[in-house]
Amino acid sequence: MIEVRRRRRKSRRTTQVIQSWSPEETERLGYELARMVPIPGVVSLCGSLGTGKTTLARGLAHGLGLQNPALVHSPSFTIVNIYQGRCPIYHVDLYRLTGKRDLGSIGLEDFLGQDGVTVIEWGERLGSFHDADLVVELEDSGEDTRVIRTTIQPRRPQRN
Repeated sequence: MIEVRRRRRKSRRTTQVIQSWSPEETERLGYELARMVPIPGVVSLCGSLGTGKTTLARGLAHGLGLQNPALVHSPSFTIVNIYQGRCPIYHVDLYRLTGKRDLGSIGLEDFLGQDGVTVIEWGERLGSFHDADLVVELEDSGEDTRVIRTTIQPRRPQRN
C-alpha cells in the first residue's frame, strides 16, 4: 500500500511524501506520476544506488504510453535510451558523468525539454533542479521499502 502525505509550499510547488513497500508499488507510482508531467517535460530522479530510480522510470515510461515497459533498463553504459510512447521518452543516466564537460558531451541540451519527456537518473548531478517539472527523491528504508518525495515545480512563463 502506498502512503501519501502532501505539503504545499509558498512557492506553489507541491510536495508529496510517499511510502512504497515494493518495486511493483514504485513502478505503479511512476505510472501515476506520468499524468502530472507536461509534454515537453523534465523529470529528475535523485537518490543513491539501488533506491529504485530505474524502476520508477519504467513506470513513468509505461504511463507515457510505452507499450512494453520491460524495455526500460538503466542506460548507465549508453547514457541515453530513447523510447516511443505518446511522445519521445529520453531516459538519461548521469551516474558515470563527472563534470560539465561530460554533461556537454552527451548533447543533453538537444532534447532536454524539447519534444518529449526527459527522465534523468542521478538528476542531482545537473547541479540545479530549476529546469525539472518533477523532482523525485528516492530513499531506501530497508528491504524493499522506499520513502519517495515528489515535488512538482510550477511552470514559468516562456520569455521571448
